[in-house]
Amino acid sequence: MKIISVLKDERVDCFSVMTEMAVADYLNFVSHAYSNRGGIEGQRDQLTASTAIRIRKRMSEDFLQGAVLPPVVIGLIVQSKILKKFGTSTRPQMRDLLKDIKEDDISIIDGMQRTTAIQDLNLEKPAELKTRTIRVEFWMSAQTNSLIYRMLVLNSGQVPWNLRRQIEVVFSGVLSEIKKNVKGLEVKELKNKGRRTKGGQFQSDSLIELFLVFGARKEKVDTKERLADEFTRLDFIEASSDDGFTKLFFDALSLLVNIDKEFDRLDEISQTSTTNDIVDGRFSIGKDIFSSQPACVGFMTAIAIYVLGRPGSKQKSHSQQVKAILDINTWGTSFVTRLKSLSLEDMRAFLDLETLNSFLSSRKSGKIGEFEREFFLKAFQVLIEDQFKTQNMAECWRAF
Repeated sequence: MKIISVLKDERVDCFSVMTEMAVADYLNFVSHAYSNRGGIEGQRDQLTASTAIRIRKRMSEDFLQGAVLPPVVIGLIVQSKILKKFGTSTRPQMRDLLKDIKEDDISIIDGMQRTTAIQDLNLEKPAELKTRTIRVEFWMSAQTNSLIYRMLVLNSGQVPWNLRRQIEVVFSGVLSEIKKNVKGLEVKELKNKGRRTKGGQFQSDSLIELFLVFGARKEKVDTKERLADEFTRLDFIEASSDDGFTKLFFDALSLLVNIDKEFDRLDEISQTSTTNDIVDGRFSIGKDIFSSQPACVGFMTAIAIYVLGRPGSKQKSHSQQVKAILDINTWGTSFVTRLKSLSLEDMRAFLDLETLNSFLSSRKSGKIGEFEREFFLKAFQVLIEDQFKTQNMAECWRAF
């Protein structure tokens, strides 16, 4: 590996490191990320459409004839102490630090198709690639939101992947941080699509959406409509520019997990109650509330708006955000403590799932998903307005 240049991004505290690498060294470095579809849960892998295959074939032929490919871009998440050490290291020390990055902290941000073309060539004609090198740009940061911010800003004004696609690119790093910072959370991978068996379980792709709506401060993120996606991108850039953004998300998600686990206690009632006690409807036990993605989205968006401010308006200052999330944590902790003290029968009365089912079943047609997102956003905004002191959840369910 030859380091060509190292630039420090002072705005979001990360390094851009341009290198030249031997083809074999590059393929070995990204092998884990590549086999995991770029190191990104749910990311597309190499494209298999006939046009993509033809383009890769042309790319391979050109590369064999001496063409220079654009740099592949790799995202690296490292500990703060490693990032600090990197900035004061010599070039040989920098090379050693790059080589020691854990495979789970490596993501292919831009270059899956080039990597596929090079890998196929290496399998077919390894002798011809022994002396070939490619350029690789590393973006190294201690915080995932720094990579997100850089990526979104650099891609704004172009015709890139949509916002969700871009967030997926670095979400493996976010997911790793979530697992470390959100106690009690059990992340279910995409291949395990079965129903939740207990509170605190969430699908990884559902967490991507919660991350999106939290940064956008909207319960609906339309990534298919170009203009709407650009406005959402601007909102997300503004939110992710703050170093504390992911910490705010972790705090909100932690509260969601803790409340979900307490709601889940109502499941026990179904084992001991009479037939008359069982609630008829989609929401029949406590776990059903946050098994609904619209409910999770509504909860996270309500907190995001309270902490960060409404989209389109000037975002709250750092000190205002700190105070707001402190309020949420204080009120939420008291709320969870109150839930713990409820008997199962009191919990059933508190959740009032009959009222929830009644209001949601009244909407028979139309855009049910959008309706439910708005419904739960209003519901949880009432919970926050009341500082989590509502007498029962019917006050929230009737807010829409």
